[in-house]
Amino acid sequence: MDYSPSAKELSHFPFLKKAQDHIKKSFPPIDQLLKEEKGAFLTGLAVKRINQALASKKTIAAHFQHRDDEEIACYVLARIIVSCVQDKQLYDRLARYEAERAYYFLNAETGSDSETGWNEHAVLDDEHNSRIATYLAAEFRIDLSRDRMPLADYVEIVSVLHEDRFKLVNRRVKNGLVEIKKEELLQLLRERIRVILRRDLPYHVPKAICQQLAPVAESIKVEYQQQMLQQFGSIEESAFPPCMQALITALTSGTNLTHAGRFALTTFVHTVGMDVPAIAQLYARSPDFDPEKTMYQVEHITGRGGSGTEYTAPACAAMRTTGLCVHHDALCEKVNHPLSYYKVKKRDMAKMKKPVKTEPAKPEPGKTGPVNAGPGKTKKNDPAVPPT
Repeated sequence: MDYSPSAKELSHFPFLKKAQDHIKKSFPPIDQLLKEEKGAFLTGLAVKRINQALASKKTIAAHFQHRDDEEIACYVLARIIVSCVQDKQLYDRLARYEAERAYYFLNAETGSDSETGWNEHAVLDDEHNSRIATYLAAEFRIDLSRDRMPLADYVEIVSVLHEDRFKLVNRRVKNGLVEIKKEELLQLLRERIRVILRRDLPYHVPKAICQQLAPVAESIKVEYQQQMLQQFGSIEESAFPPCMQALITALTSGTNLTHAGRFALTTFVHTVGMDVPAIAQLYARSPDFDPEKTMYQVEHITGRGGSGTEYTAPACAAMRTTGLCVHHDALCEKVNHPLSYYKVKKRDMAKMKKPVKTEPAKPEPGKTGPVNAGPGKTKKNDPAVPPT
């Protein structure tokens, strides 16, 4: 395709290869940039980008306030920072956020009756695809002009999509190709972007650069921990998913867990707020319990050990692969991660515990009832009013 994206287009899709090439001449090497005032400014933009990826409610603006090359640079810096933090959930969240941004920009390119598009020079083909959309899709191996894609690509893309329409059993497959509806192509492109961006993380960042970014990385860790506390609150074991309940039951009955079982349980309870000593205590009833060895393993998995890497609880697909997905219930069908199950179940339990507000009894027509005017007092002939 004889087409070169503009700087504005590249700033909206900064993960494109041409976007990386575009800023190479605009900024000095990263170690030098971080020492400059410009580097501090771009780092601030990168931190805002990461915090937005962590936020429960995300705000995406089609029109940028900063220069195109600064938008691309802060994207790169954001990925460098999370690579220094070394947290798999951060990688997942940032990749998903960037994919959601791209999807939004693809849909908001030409605008609508109520909103001006960000790309006023967009040219659409006969199938209403812009040149940048076609270019972007091609780089991620999706042809927007076709109504099918390779089976292997499709399975990888839809692994985290739970709508029935995306399940392979509901698709026509012929000669290794899965039939796709035209209106689904951008959704699949979004997921393809997420998969590829996640696969590329973490970057292999030189130790010296991570040391320069250490204060920033620490602030991201604190923000992330606060987000986790807001999401999960106090530990509610009765809201644990069936797989985690089964692992705890096995432990308390004196059964040795497999390595995969120990890893899954440890990462899960750590994420929902259990501290290291409490996690280690879970394993006290295990027949092969070794306090020193257990503490070492728990600290390693939770990032408190020498590596500093904080591991993430495995998703439902991984739990099924290792044979740990047991006692499947109705809620399991609606989620793809034990942590998602916990959040939904805990929220539903909180709703059930809320007291139901009752309206005060209304007096019969023509009558007025006594209303409390204070402890031990009544006041007659006043209209009944609900207590404040």
